[in-house]
Amino acid sequence: MGICDAVAVAKILNATLVIPYLEVNPVWQDSSSFMDIFDVDHFINVLKDDISIVKELPDDFSWSTREYYATAIRPTRIKRAPVHASANWYLENVLPVLQSNGIAAISPFSHRLSFNNLPSEIQKLRCKVNFKALVFVPHIRALGDALVHRLRYPPTESQPLITDDLTGTTDRNVKQMPQKFVVVHLRFDKV
Repeated sequence: MGICDAVAVAKILNATLVIPYLEVNPVWQDSSSFMDIFDVDHFINVLKDDISIVKELPDDFSWSTREYYATAIRPTRIKRAPVHASANWYLENVLPVLQSNGIAAISPFSHRLSFNNLPSEIQKLRCKVNFKALVFVPHIRALGDALVHRLRYPPTESQPLITDDLTGTTDRNVKQMPQKFVVVHLRFDKV
């Protein structure tokens, strides 16, 4: 949702979006980057007619790092974005910072754009991001395909399970028919 909102805010502000940095979740300790999870070139290509996207900041703005914002209050950091802010809030509070400094860092960003009273083109853009632009990298898609294949076509008694990267284990009891399974990762985050 945060990525869809980031694209929408970039469109509202007519700004270039830098590929998002994903926070390390203190519970899961997952340090995966956007590029580790999503096909970045596909993301940029699908959205090229809607907004400008760059993989990293240009040299002129290389000073705008996570460490820079961590050391002091900075005029380019927007830290007071309310949860479910309107498009007008971004135009009134972020656009002036963007126009004055050429850059604005909105943090935290999760759940920072309202669903209500947005132009239909922005809502459609959110959908385009979610359903067309965000595509998993090949090895994640292959893992998902293997899981779906196992659910649809479980091995028979004459086809023992073999060691593979999906389960990391072997079938110790070939006579036992494998059960259908699904792995669901539920997250909980503070809002």
